[in-house]
Amino acid sequence: MSPQQKADWFEVEVRPNEYALRAYLRNSLPEGVEVDDVVQETFFRVMKIQNAATIHNARSLLFSIARNITRDHLRKKYTSRISPLRENEDSCDFPSDADAFIEQLEVSDEVELMKSAITQLPEKCRIIFLLRNYHHLPHKEIAKRLNVSVKTVETQLTIGFKKCRKFLENVGVTRP
Repeated sequence: MSPQQKADWFEVEVRPNEYALRAYLRNSLPEGVEVDDVVQETFFRVMKIQNAATIHNARSLLFSIARNITRDHLRKKYTSRISPLRENEDSCDFPSDADAFIEQLEVSDEVELMKSAITQLPEKCRIIFLLRNYHHLPHKEIAKRLNVSVKTVETQLTIGFKKCRKFLENVGVTRP
């Protein structure tokens, strides 16, 4: 895609959502975080993803990214209040509320990103991927329901996993 095509895509698919995005951010950002900064970061990340993959629903991706950035700011806000224990203070063997909160946010971030990755899959692949991984149907049952071969189901699942992994890597999520 040429730079002009990218700019045109941005103006048609992303820019019309700016007003709604700003309204959402005004109500959800923690104190001290500028809406303009988050909008700019969101646009940057959308364009970064757009360079690596085709985006079918720019609005959905835009708001998912903005939510993740907001959670990052909340995470920083809560973790900055945690001070290290001094030698004379009692230590505890269980995670603090802030640690549990951060862990919960990380899981929800991953879920949102995975949803975005799944929405990028071709329709047939997405349906098979969801039937297998979220409805836990066996390959034979999926093949029977969709009137395709078991081999097609296996192939589409492999494609789905590869595309989701690539999407997550493109947005900076890496797993061992």
